Amino acid sequence: MVRVVIAEDHQILVDGLRLTLTSAGLEVVGTTGDGSEVVELVETTQPDVVLLDLQLPRKGGFECLHELRERTPDVKVIILSGNDDQGSIDRALELGAVCFIGKGVDPADLAATIRILATGQPIHPAGSRPVGAPGDRRAAASGHPAIEALDLTRRENEILRLVSEGHSNIQLAKMLWVTEQTVKFHLSNIYRKLDVRNRTQAAAKARSLGITESPDGESGHHPELIG
Repeated sequence: MVRVVIAEDHQILVDGLRLTLTSAGLEVVGTTGDGSEVVELVETTQPDVVLLDLQLPRKGGFECLHELRERTPDVKVIILSGNDDQGSIDRALELGAVCFIGKGVDPADLAATIRILATGQPIHPAGSRPVGAPGDRRAAASGHPAIEALDLTRRENEILRLVSEGHSNIQLAKMLWVTEQTVKFHLSNIYRKLDVRNRTQAAAKARSLGITESPDGESGHHPELIG
């Protein structure tokens, strides 16, 4: 059973989350609305996943996230926040959050996301998971000269492939469990690295470099690059 800690200072939301998650077969092993209690609670209860609000009293979510990554690196932290501006998203991912979710998320989707993150299962056939700080280069992309020369990250390579398949920004956001703003952030980096102006040019250049699948089905894509 997946064990979850909820760090949120609105009790009504905490009660709703607890009901949703337990109904979905997850175990809520602790809750707190005080940022100064988060790390100690996580160390005591040893959950698989922490749902962390950014706006907590006494100690903010970013500071909690930093300490959690230092002291409990194996625990996966999902940011659940009503503030989904691009700066907050990028900072959370850079500090080690595995996913950033707005509080308007469907509760059923949230439970499914937590289970997927905790078990490491892929969320679609391509094998992507809801992770990926902008600077993440941990993928097994070594050995592909185009990827290395362009300095594409794992997430950028995956988004580039999905763009080449014709997916919209909204579809990408749903498939990758991130906000549309995050997708746009990655696309802007992709355009810059490929020296192109739009998604059509990006897709064409990617196919010419052999790092995505061509329209006729002949593939230059290497599956290990996105895993």
